Amino acid sequence: MIAMSKPQHKFFERHLDLDLGNFETYLLDLKQRLSSENVPGVTNSDYELVDRSSFTTQLGEKYNIFQFHNENIRELYRAIRDMVLEACEYYGINAEEQNYMIQGWFNADKNSKPEPLPNTYLHDHLNGQGAPDFHGYYCVNAEPSYTKYMISGETEFLNVNVNNRAILSETGHAHGISNWPFEKDRITIAYDVSPLQNMKGSPEQHWVPIL
Repeated sequence: MIAMSKPQHKFFERHLDLDLGNFETYLLDLKQRLSSENVPGVTNSDYELVDRSSFTTQLGEKYNIFQFHNENIRELYRAIRDMVLEACEYYGINAEEQNYMIQGWFNADKNSKPEPLPNTYLHDHLNGQGAPDFHGYYCVNAEPSYTKYMISGETEFLNVNVNNRAILSETGHAHGISNWPFEKDRITIAYDVSPLQNMKGSPEQHWVPIL
């Protein structure tokens, strides 16, 4: 029997029609709440241990953005679900059998990085095992910027960020965001999607079902 080769890496995307001004206001308010212990699961001791310039990202293991009661978050959740189903079809994965779970956080910060972005600034998610694990992000205020990917550790790809667009990629392709030299926060929502069988050792009441 001839083994079937794995499909080439592919980015899946959805262009949403959310009210970005409203969404940005909500997330900046949530950022303030996180910094003042007004979010369940986040304590002052947690906040004191992180870098103040990027604490919404670093506290991502303490909260799940998809558990907040907001219509924009709900619409994004639906778009991610559609992308997961599309990705499973593409990679030949039985989506129903995976019992997919999702966790998410938001990034609201400013950062200064060298240009072009060195590979030392790149990272991966979920141990970088590839499908059936997925990672992606949605842009609220990320123009103009890019996210650099190293596809399979070999091919450089600069994903130009577009506000109101969500993307999904299998893990296994390290990535990092470019320099952001503006006064306003760069705001994105990031998410990991992984099968239920991989939840061993993860905090309970953090990941939520998506399929």
